[in-house]
Amino acid sequence: MIRFLLFLRKIHFVLLFIVLEAIAVSVFVHSNVQYEARWLSLSGKVTNFFYARAAAVGNYFGLRTDNEQLRSEIAVLRTELETCRHAAALAADTLPVSGLLQYYQYQPVRIIRNRITKRENYIILDQGALQGMQPNMALVSPGGIVGYVVQCSDNYSVAMSVLNTKFRTSGRIQGSDFYGSIYWDGMSFREVILDEIPKYASMAPGDTIVTTEHSGIFPPGVPIGTIADYELINGTFYKLRVRLFADLAQVRNVYAVKYYDEQERRLLENAYYNETAEPAPYTRPGQGDRSFDPNRPVPQPVNREAAAPDQPGRDADSGAASETSGGETTPENTGTPGI
Repeated sequence: MIRFLLFLRKIHFVLLFIVLEAIAVSVFVHSNVQYEARWLSLSGKVTNFFYARAAAVGNYFGLRTDNEQLRSEIAVLRTELETCRHAAALAADTLPVSGLLQYYQYQPVRIIRNRITKRENYIILDQGALQGMQPNMALVSPGGIVGYVVQCSDNYSVAMSVLNTKFRTSGRIQGSDFYGSIYWDGMSFREVILDEIPKYASMAPGDTIVTTEHSGIFPPGVPIGTIADYELINGTFYKLRVRLFADLAQVRNVYAVKYYDEQERRLLENAYYNETAEPAPYTRPGQGDRSFDPNRPVPQPVNREAAAPDQPGRDADSGAASETSGGETTPENTGTPGI
């Protein structure tokens, strides 16, 4: 304190000069209307400059909230788009359709951990069963497919990445009906393989590959990538190397897609391909549950601190994948994947 007082005593002449100078400028400015107007204009510009900079800083810290709102709106629009696509497909049907049935629902989620350096890579998501997540939900980014959910706890989910040697789905050349199996060979994190394309199929490097109706997880028509190269195997079928649209090393925000008919379709496929297994009874969901409502809120994260501390997490069956008729892998009767 003594040092501070000594410092003020040392510069008190400078401080007195500054105060007197400020008083003199104020008197001079207010003594003339023209000078006062110029001063107010200048001070207004300076004040507005600092206000604009302060607002820019506030807007920067509010970008996360704005981004979450935009992603929720995009999820609603994607759901509406898929519903309209199915409605257009049914428009030519002679049977009357009462209302629009919702087949897919998009939900924005965030990746909190991602791995691309192993042969079996998994993704950790920031939402779980309490936020509406469940196994077999597809993960898509604005660029293309990313993976699908294999296990859920209360507040987190594990998804199998496209960059996993156990991953399987079906893909086709856009604009044609030639389809095959999509999988990762463990080589490049930017490329996957599309196998079993007939030798009489026409294609060229740069053609787009999309998902098909054979998938029980991914909606049809979701972009996968473009043809980078291809070769004829044993003179019978083509093996295509597809460059992914989605950069799995940088993707952070994705959409989880729920397929409402997944349970019915999976039970039917399991009963057909596994004759020894007795299929579980299927209960058709209510019509009202699937009718499209544009005002239906997108599931949002809940306050995890409010949850009871002694409530155990609910883990869904997950793990290694089994192959179905559409080339899709599903997490059934396996252990928890290593992360």
